Amino acid sequence: MKKITTLAAAFVMAMSMNAQEVNLKPEFKANTTYTQTEVQANKIAMTFEGAEEPMEQEVPTSVVRTIEVGKLANNELPFTITMTMDASQQGAEMLNGAKISGKVKSGKLAFESVDAPNMPDQVKDMIKSMMEQAFKATFFPAKKMKVGESFAVDIPMEIPVGPGITMNMKDVATFKLKKVEGRKAIFDIDHVVTLQGNVEGQDMKGSGTGSGEMVYDLDQNFPVTNNANMTMDMGFEAQGMKIDMKVTNSTKTTTVITTKK
Repeated sequence: MKKITTLAAAFVMAMSMNAQEVNLKPEFKANTTYTQTEVQANKIAMTFEGAEEPMEQEVPTSVVRTIEVGKLANNELPFTITMTMDASQQGAEMLNGAKISGKVKSGKLAFESVDAPNMPDQVKDMIKSMMEQAFKATFFPAKKMKVGESFAVDIPMEIPVGPGITMNMKDVATFKLKKVEGRKAIFDIDHVVTLQGNVEGQDMKGSGTGSGEMVYDLDQNFPVTNNANMTMDMGFEAQGMKIDMKVTNSTKTTTVITTKK
């Protein structure tokens, strides 16, 4: 009898899990502030042809993005993103205090301008493009999902890696709904990355994989936690010397949502 009862309980639990369905519709809400804290740990190991040991460099970064969403007007929702970085970090001179303005219309984000006195216009255009592509992983199409189901998002991106050098990256992120706890939907994420660029006339190619987790707030319709661990390998030639590069990246992003009353 005890074994039968245990099997029955397991069956009921399995049926309950399979029946869990969530409605996902990522969005900005009017009169709301989204404070995102992103902490990254980057490690770069470069191996030069003939060298016995790789040259390693660690590049930790931390940035706070304060996203202030205004009132809905003419079916458009304006927002401003203010970047805050410690002055000692790489790129802080250009990014710290930068304001990126945009709007949401028909569910789509458009980044319109960047206000940053120390940032060249070319970099401003690149920042807008990178923001638009990066937010694709947040503002995926609305859908209904059950535990165990998954969907994929293609995220192409242009990344500046040096003077006059841009890396084209494509990240195919697959989100699988792992479980629902209260009003939080928890996803496992798998990443498959391809990279391609050009250095001094030489092609740079690479690939990578990664995994992570996203916690999606069903009441706020927005991810409140997003973590990822990535490993990427690439190779190129510079001045006739073959160079291999291995990049490991750990990113943790948390979002605090505050709505004005």
